[in-house]
Amino acid sequence: MGTSRYGRATADLDLFTDAYRITGRALVGAGGFQAELESSSSSYLEMEDVYISRINQPGEIVASYPTAVFRKDNINFIMVQEKRSGSGAGGAQFGRPLFTRGRPVAVFLTVPSFEIRGEVQQEGKVVLRELLAKSLGQFQPLQAAQASASLYPDISYSSDLLFVHKERIGIFCLAG
Repeated sequence: MGTSRYGRATADLDLFTDAYRITGRALVGAGGFQAELESSSSSYLEMEDVYISRINQPGEIVASYPTAVFRKDNINFIMVQEKRSGSGAGGAQFGRPLFTRGRPVAVFLTVPSFEIRGEVQQEGKVVLRELLAKSLGQFQPLQAAQASASLYPDISYSSDLLFVHKERIGIFCLAG
């Protein structure tokens, strides 16, 4: 967690669209990253120090910019670099219930260009069709997540915490 050139808190992350991986720092307000992501007051996520690469060529940076904005509805998923960094004011702030309530349930899902494995926290009986409906907001948090490119399965990314855009999910399964 750091501070931007504009004096706002930042969260280090990797953002994935259908064809691109964007690495940078998201600008976050006093409510933290999750509040910024779920905010209905803006359709955009603002970032700094942005590096853009193609999904099929992750080692090749095609562009870099000091600032950029991304439409939230075009984001497939976001990998946050460090979940612990959200504990302070203005940080990622994922809230205690995300990490301590319920039990971990392994899931598998797909979004355009990616297959994702991870865990959701679930209290009580697991009912697959209710899992996504019960979580608040547009983005479903997953823990211990790994995302693999569908057409290039040897290209994969992992993170302690990932937020997947619910509207972009094509397949959603219990993994075990």
